[in-house]
Amino acid sequence: MRLVKKWSVQVLVLAAFGFPVGACAEDFRVEVKGSYDKIDFEGIDDDADVLSATGTFYFKPVPTDGMPVAEAAYITRASYASVTAQTLELGGEDVNAFAADVGYHIPNSIFFARLGIIDSDFSGDDETNVNGTFGVVPIPRLFFGTDFSDDGWDPNVRARYAGQFSNSRWYAASVMLADPDDGDTDLGFEFDYYLDKFSLGGGLHSGSDLWVVRAEFTLPHGFALRGRIYGDDGGDGLGLTLTWRDL
Repeated sequence: MRLVKKWSVQVLVLAAFGFPVGACAEDFRVEVKGSYDKIDFEGIDDDADVLSATGTFYFKPVPTDGMPVAEAAYITRASYASVTAQTLELGGEDVNAFAADVGYHIPNSIFFARLGIIDSDFSGDDETNVNGTFGVVPIPRLFFGTDFSDDGWDPNVRARYAGQFSNSRWYAASVMLADPDDGDTDLGFEFDYYLDKFSLGGGLHSGSDLWVVRAEFTLPHGFALRGRIYGDDGGDGLGLTLTWRDL
């Protein structure tokens, strides 16, 4: 069941953080997401159903003028607090997880710090993990960071950049490299391309053979709907996320 636990945390990240909304919108300070995923594990007859809910509060209103709303908090270096609750059900067993994060850009500096906690309960087996990120933004829209947890620090680095092509369309690209003690070196790539009311993106990670393809449509009144398909050497899945943003 270690595979189920791993996927629970993996889907927690997929559903809650870091994936696109296509078009510009009004400024926002509150972001609420609800997600549903269906996962087919390799070698397990039953499919897993995953429900997630995330709420994020930004310490200041996030402006969106002239940029895709998904990248607005990143581009403007908005500090935030976020909580996520998730339940994964599989063959009568369940995994419940709760995550909380605070990310803070230190004013008048290039530095960023994030501290988070994930508490998971798998059929009465409770685990708590403290994790964090330290990063720098040496030039606008370029981020370098490294992650750590209470288990220690495995060498890892992540670089992310948001920019515009010559046609003024926005894009965001990330490269991740990790060298865990108990696994192969993982090299990952992520890319998203933004149109007026639509975005398309995907990613590939070599260490776990994780791949993801995603698309999102902007809806009226601050809503957006995202769909995704993904998989790795342990199974594959698909999911939907409905997002709402407001002041």
